[in-house]
Amino acid sequence: MPWQYVPLLHHLEELYRKPRDPTRFRAYLAKVLNAQGDDVELVPLIAANPMAKEHALAYVQELLALQAEALAQSAMEEAAQQLPAVQAQLKVSLTVLDDARGGWTHRYTTQKGLWGLSERELALAHRYGWVSIPCWTSEKPSPEYIRQQTRLHLYQAAWSYHQAIPKTLREILVYEGQALRFAGAVQWLDDEELAYTRAVLEPHLDSTHYPTLLVALEGDPAAQALGYPPLGLSPKAGLALALALAEATTHNSS
Repeated sequence: MPWQYVPLLHHLEELYRKPRDPTRFRAYLAKVLNAQGDDVELVPLIAANPMAKEHALAYVQELLALQAEALAQSAMEEAAQQLPAVQAQLKVSLTVLDDARGGWTHRYTTQKGLWGLSERELALAHRYGWVSIPCWTSEKPSPEYIRQQTRLHLYQAAWSYHQAIPKTLREILVYEGQALRFAGAVQWLDDEELAYTRAVLEPHLDSTHYPTLLVALEGDPAAQALGYPPLGLSPKAGLALALALAEATTHNSS
């Protein structure tokens, strides 16, 4: 199996038990970097906020109590049987991203996904060979949440070895919809809202303009947070449309 699960949450628990001072940050660097200190070793910890407040420790402990790493490993093993073969050895790990009370991680720019990567960033991801499964501190952890996050990001990783990075909104909707469907996402918009979203996005389907793409997928809250022009969309409206299109395609082909 090309996928190997590597538990890392215990590193975060140990880190967050330390006082929030320079000693903690030095301990973080010691964990993330290799022995020589000249390259990253534990890549999934890069996105974790090393100076997060007490809520981050509580969140990590909640994940550990849930046995989240065993759940992620099980989801990984299940997904591996359904994904195309990857000619690489990839390490898979849960990590914690603090979008609740920290300034280290911006949710919209961090979760942009495969479509937001440059060719250089993708090459680096392949060189390090890690697949990071993010658990966001603003979201309540559950077995289904861990499963969906794991399947979603494994799908993205497998796609990156077999398909070109999607560039236009049209291509991104296909990619995101298939990824969400593989993850087991459940539709969160009604038919009327989906029809409205489709009409709004129709003129932008060939766009490669990053602000337009981000707002198209994430909705107007992303526009408000980043100062981009709004499109009149509800939260995650474009992602909901992508899922609906993927489900319709599957239904029509069966």
